[in-house]
Amino acid sequence: MSAVPPPPTDDLRRFSDVLEDLGSAPGAKLTMAELVAAFGERGFGAMILILSLLALLPWPPGGKAVFAIPIILMSLELAFQRKSVWLPRWMLQSSVSRAAFASLIVKPFAAPEWLRRWVLTFKIRIGRRRYVFTNRVRRMVRRRPHGLSVLKMVQGIERLTRPRLALLTGDVADTFTGLVCVVLALIMALPIPFGDALPGVALVLFALGMMQRDGVAILLGAAMTGACALYMILIWTTVVEGVHHLAHWVTRLFA
Repeated sequence: MSAVPPPPTDDLRRFSDVLEDLGSAPGAKLTMAELVAAFGERGFGAMILILSLLALLPWPPGGKAVFAIPIILMSLELAFQRKSVWLPRWMLQSSVSRAAFASLIVKPFAAPEWLRRWVLTFKIRIGRRRYVFTNRVRRMVRRRPHGLSVLKMVQGIERLTRPRLALLTGDVADTFTGLVCVVLALIMALPIPFGDALPGVALVLFALGMMQRDGVAILLGAAMTGACALYMILIWTTVVEGVHHLAHWVTRLFA
């Protein structure tokens, strides 16, 4: 194992500025160690945010666990008041192309190529009339050179968040937040229909709160955690009720 010490820089730098600096720094490769160290004491929030956003994407069964495991590890470290992220050395040495990273954060979001091609070329004739997608739908799937990108989205979030309600982002609060994030990551890894969305969003909100030292984001994360708990209770009640009815039907069948 190896710990990444925070660099001697201003930890209150904007998240978007750090991302841009990482994309323009020298070197062909961006390592995990460099990524973690760049955020200093905010490394926990930054890494949990990135992993939670990735986990919200559609993945095959079991794919969520790949992101849940490091989230659990870092959340436990946060709960035990570590000041820097502790990751295995082999993970810290893993890297990606810096050029690909820089392109990813500034490239506008766009529909997949196959979807754009299908929407823009689709036509069907019924009798004498020809039907195509409306201009509004066609505009939605076209590439927009100045459209929303990861960097613009992050900058928009930064305008909504700021350091406030310091009591919810202090050391004592971090212990509670870390333990809650462990539970959310465990739930996210469970094979429950739509069960990964609510804990994933809650993790994103907690991560934003830790990064921006924003107690309001922490409160929103707590509210989303409550919604997640209600959903789990609903799922559990539905499963128990279904098993009960199935057992009753089987009993009557062989009675």
